[in-house]
Amino acid sequence: MSKQETPATGVPTALLQSPSFQLERLRRRTRDEVETVLHTRDTTLREYWVLTCLVDRDAASQSALSETLAIDASDMVRLIDSLENRGWVQRERDPNDRRRQIVASTKKGAKAQAELAELVAEGEDRALDESTSKQLKHLRKLAKAIIAGEED
Repeated sequence: MSKQETPATGVPTALLQSPSFQLERLRRRTRDEVETVLHTRDTTLREYWVLTCLVDRDAASQSALSETLAIDASDMVRLIDSLENRGWVQRERDPNDRRRQIVASTKKGAKAQAELAELVAEGEDRALDESTSKQLKHLRKLAKAIIAGEED
């Protein structure tokens, strides 16, 4: 073991102090747990994100969803196709601009989203099970501040 390694993890101290490394580790850990629980419902995390956005608002254009979630437009089409095949969302042409697709959640989609939200919370809890509620509160506050700064 080199002088730069942390005995408990074997990861160099410089990496443990790097925000990009820390965030990547946290992202991987939470995403893996959440994807595992969502897989039991044959759903992906990105499908859950799209469905949550649509349940939160009356409707949205595909392009607005792509922008909000930073998902490529062609990937968004596939995600919406999958959700539509389950009856969780419906798509209609925008009457004011026939080129645009407006997507809305269905009642079945709203019910599914509520069930999936519980699974996501379980996965996140498992991923962060060693964290205290105070630490999680600080993490959420910091993440919100960083994301809000990105939108300014």
